[in-house]
Amino acid sequence: MSQPNRILIYLLRRDLRLADNPVFNELARLNSQSKKPFTHLLPVYVFPAQQVEVSGFVADGEKSPYPEARSKVGGFWRCGRLRAQFLAESVWDTKQDLENIGSGLTIRAGTVKDAVKSILDGYRDRDDSEVHGLWMTKEDGWEEDYEEKDAKALMEREGKEFKLWTDEKYYIDE
Repeated sequence: MSQPNRILIYLLRRDLRLADNPVFNELARLNSQSKKPFTHLLPVYVFPAQQVEVSGFVADGEKSPYPEARSKVGGFWRCGRLRAQFLAESVWDTKQDLENIGSGLTIRAGTVKDAVKSILDGYRDRDDSEVHGLWMTKEDGWEEDYEEKDAKALMEREGKEFKLWTDEKYYIDE
């Protein structure tokens, strides 16, 4: 029996560019090596239910499992129409950029915890593939901290690799 495919999940967050993304740069470097820790990459983007109203992703007649994306104090929508449009267009551009280099982008809506758990569950009983690990870029913010801790806990529970990347941008004017 042949070795199973070893899949690395890359959870994209706010940095949706390919050119100066530290994870994609590292993946390109690793791809040039003869011995690689994984055989396949699964790029994933999750529309965050706590920030973007995701009820539109639910089938007609079904209720969203997530509360409305409103601020706790004022009850205002956390994401307006123009931000939602910008985000959707950015995700779509990233998907097309990845397809142009022979990859793709898995798009989910909900929480990072639910998306990662769903992917792990999907690969758990397969003989031909297994999840090697999960990489994601560190983001500032309390909700992002919870996402990172949840993803790390899921991966540790499964005995899989978890790597949190620091993405520092340097701007010419700084």
